[in-house]
Amino acid sequence: MTFHDAYEAIQQLPQPEFLYMCGAVLALLFLLMLLVRRQPKNVVAYTTDSGRVMVSRHAIVELVQTSCEQIQDVSKPQVKITVKGRTTHFEIRIKLLSGGRLRQIEQTLQSHLRQALTENLGIENLGRINIVATGFKSGRIESKLPAKTQAPAIETSEAYNEGEALELESDEASKKQ
Repeated sequence: MTFHDAYEAIQQLPQPEFLYMCGAVLALLFLLMLLVRRQPKNVVAYTTDSGRVMVSRHAIVELVQTSCEQIQDVSKPQVKITVKGRTTHFEIRIKLLSGGRLRQIEQTLQSHLRQALTENLGIENLGRINIVATGFKSGRIESKLPAKTQAPAIETSEAYNEGEALELESDEASKKQ
């Protein structure tokens, strides 16, 4: 279906202006949703009489990543920042490695991030720091079954062929004598 065919189909419907307005409203709603979900580039750390002090989103993400690297059972952190009024809320999405205990990691990570965000970056109005476990990466599984020790088929067949060759050579040598 081409654009011209679609245009003619719309023209044959009663009140095509209504359809155009519906399409425009849907496009505006889609743009509005994109704007609302957008992450802030900067977060207000604190305000003084001289002005506001801002922290970039990149600095916050870097701080969260380095904090997560210090905990050996956490990998691939992702940060979502939401600002409501003067309060900044964080959602940290992590993947747990084998042996990681979510309750311990959550408590350690939340307290460490709250301290680092306030002391290092100076963010005063911290809200919630939500930790979301997005996956679990299992370690290597060790089999408790005894290992089978069989010689590989290639080596066995080569030894068999060599044995046959020796027998054939000895048979040929005995026939010549």
